[in-house]
Amino acid sequence: METKIKEDKKKIDNLILHFAQKEMLHLGKKKLAKLLYFTDFTSQELLGRPITGMRYEKWQFGPVPATFYKHLDRLEAIKKISIDKPKTIYIPETITTEAKPDYSVFSEEEKKIIDSITEQYKSAPAGRLEKIAKNEPPYKMVVEGEIPYHLAYYRNTFDEMTLNEDSTTY
Repeated sequence: METKIKEDKKKIDNLILHFAQKEMLHLGKKKLAKLLYFTDFTSQELLGRPITGMRYEKWQFGPVPATFYKHLDRLEAIKKISIDKPKTIYIPETITTEAKPDYSVFSEEEKKIIDSITEQYKSAPAGRLEKIAKNEPPYKMVVEGEIPYHLAYYRNTFDEMTLNEDSTTY
């Protein structure tokens, strides 16, 4: 049985602000949900704990944090992020911010993971991230409902990213 993991609102807010202020190709809701998933499950795999503590659910379009829309609505209501409606049918809504993230809420190891995920996926379209996430064991192993964090250990990304104490990157 997994231990109860609590959401860390400060980390959630600052991680969303991080992705929204970076030069991401078409950062819409789908892409942001997948970036949060990759960040939390990579952190669980490498550090033994997620960064945000959000629960993830298996949805038709890939993993999504259970409280995702609650956090987006709150950040938009307090003007920390802007969600601009699509200008054409082929481009998703765009999430942006003028606010600067507070990186002091993250450990050095967490910052390395965040930077690595950002660099790896910043130019990828949402559909590609959806396909990658849906092909990962945590998503495939769940029929419906919550995707438990312990399934992160089946991802086998250690070959791609290894924690190096002497380095600032993976």
